[in-house]
Amino acid sequence: MIVSALGGPWDSLFGGGNLPAFVVGAVAAVISAILAIVLLPNPKPEDMAKASVGGGFH
Repeated sequence: MIVSALGGPWDSLFGGGNLPAFVVGAVAAVISAILAIVLLPNPKPEDMAKASVGGGFH
């Protein structure tokens, strides 16, 4: 949301075009992915054993 809200002023700051907002969005995506990998807890082995492997919708 921050990237989309600040994209217009950010683009005009660098002379127009969409490239600055795309770069800021890419950096934000990389930071979010790293934080998700580092901060989210790993499931316990007994929780993984309880998870259903297949199934379908009826």
